[in-house]
Amino acid sequence: MGNKIIGNGMLAKAFMSSGSNKCLFFCSGVSNSNESKSSEFEREEKLLMKNLHDNESFCFVYFSSVLADHSKNDYYMHKAKMERLILDNSSNYLILRLPQVAGHVLNETLLPCFVKNIYTGNSFTVYKGAVRTIIDVDDVVKGFDWVFNMNFRNKILNLCPNYAFNPEELVKTIEKEIGRKAYYNVVDRNSIQLCQPNEVFKEMDFLSENENYLEKVVKKYSSGIINLIDELVMK
Repeated sequence: MGNKIIGNGMLAKAFMSSGSNKCLFFCSGVSNSNESKSSEFEREEKLLMKNLHDNESFCFVYFSSVLADHSKNDYYMHKAKMERLILDNSSNYLILRLPQVAGHVLNETLLPCFVKNIYTGNSFTVYKGAVRTIIDVDDVVKGFDWVFNMNFRNKILNLCPNYAFNPEELVKTIEKEIGRKAYYNVVDRNSIQLCQPNEVFKEMDFLSENENYLEKVVKKYSSGIINLIDELVMK
């Protein structure tokens, strides 16, 4: 029996290449961390509960946030609630708490936002004192397959590289990669999205040896994000 994937976004497409078996990957949740509409959260909750009950023989895989326990905004409190529902209603699950995920996608996370603004010459705001972590979506799949094949079950795990950066560092890296100057304002705001990976992930070389991780992610995905921007302009 193969896997099931709920959703059709970046994570859903990435997990089509997973080497696991008999997993249900729930990739159809609310994706915008600034979301506040209760109807969106209720939609995810209903879909999640239906799939929990209809697929009890599958390992239920949910993608949460590293801020689920640390932030009081609506989105992160919703993530924490979904975690509790899974714990209360499933005996076969894995919950991965992720930082921001990088891939070939245009959304409101830092990498595509910064690439779009720098590429188009728009002015934008950068938070001084902020700390962030980004993970390559392909590494999310590799990390999951690693713990699944080690028979980890019924756990909540932080999956992230063992590094962090400030947003201005990301701006400089993108400027260098795409050869365009960024126009931005710096605002003082100390906000932290640190991800301390579980020990099991520190055994994985591509997540533990991260001196150039940010640079590799920017190099890997910037051109694809620019292609998506150009396609939107041409429509």
